Amino acid sequence: MFDTLQIQPVPISRRDSFNTRDKQTRELKPFYSGDIKILLLENISQKAVDILNKAGYQVEFHTKALDKDALIEKIKDVHVV
Repeated sequence: MFDTLQIQPVPISRRDSFNTRDKQTRELKPFYSGDIKILLLENISQKAVDILNKAGYQVEFHTKALDKDALIEKIKDVHVV
């Protein structure tokens, strides 16, 4: 016969681990993926764009790099590049 090993979960707070390093830990706030704007540049696969769109993110993509001025203008309104 086999003995079964029973493992009891140990509650570990992720926040507690951060507090050991930083006493001024910020509280994380939930977000709605539809509020997040993503800018993808330079030959991103269509599948990646589709996955992010399906997850609810606002995705703008370009097949080539943008010039400096265009990039500066675009990143004003996005959360992720």
